[in-house]
Amino acid sequence: MERSAGAVRAVGNSLQAASPLVGRRDLGDAPVADSGCRGRCGPNRLGRIGGLDSGTSPPARCRREEGTAGRVASKGECSRDEPGRSGTAETRRPAGGGGQIGECLGRSRGGFTTRIHLAADGRCRPLAFVLTPGHYGDGPQLERVLEEVSVPRNGVGRPRTRPGRVLADKAYTSRSNRRYLRRRGIPHTIPERLDQQRHRKNRGSQGGRPTSFDNERYKKRNTVERTINRLKGFRAVATRYEKRAYIYLGTVTLAALAIWLRT
Repeated sequence: MERSAGAVRAVGNSLQAASPLVGRRDLGDAPVADSGCRGRCGPNRLGRIGGLDSGTSPPARCRREEGTAGRVASKGECSRDEPGRSGTAETRRPAGGGGQIGECLGRSRGGFTTRIHLAADGRCRPLAFVLTPGHYGDGPQLERVLEEVSVPRNGVGRPRTRPGRVLADKAYTSRSNRRYLRRRGIPHTIPERLDQQRHRKNRGSQGGRPTSFDNERYKKRNTVERTINRLKGFRAVATRYEKRAYIYLGTVTLAALAIWLRT
């Protein structure tokens, strides 16, 4: 019995000597003594309140970043934030985020999508494209797409910004689009919708003359559909994985450059 009591006292002394080490942050938390509170919310039997996150010091991740910044500054290097590697560089990126519309995301019949409006040449190569949310119409984007067209010349001179002729479907047959094309002097072949033809006939002489339409030239409009099929051959273009719109625009631009290099 005397030896047993001495052994118990020796164990007790060893526990008292080890208790200051448990208070350091290098070791884990002790189990909570209070049975009415789970986790790290109550005072433990070592006299500490809460767990590791209850102190006033920052978390381990912040301490690691602060230590890295201190080491970089100690070597004489610039300690400013590098673009793309810190939270400060996030504000330097192009504006327009913060919502579905700003990131060109919208819900249409095909689901939650992004729409690409583009212009192509006769060899199925994209000349210009604009991103909009999926529920945006095609007609209002005609001016934006044509304003982006810029084809360098073979010799000396400014790039070409006016196409020889525009072929578009019925989605672009609005008065504003036709007025814009006539103002810039661009010949166009766009079919007229049936309701527009009916309204013009009902107005009589005030309805104006019917628009010209060349059926043979309109058959070449399939080049833009074939251009879209070429772009869809890239998985990253057919299925958008990027969160930000400007990153997806860069993906489409890279796919267009690949099409130009192949042809």
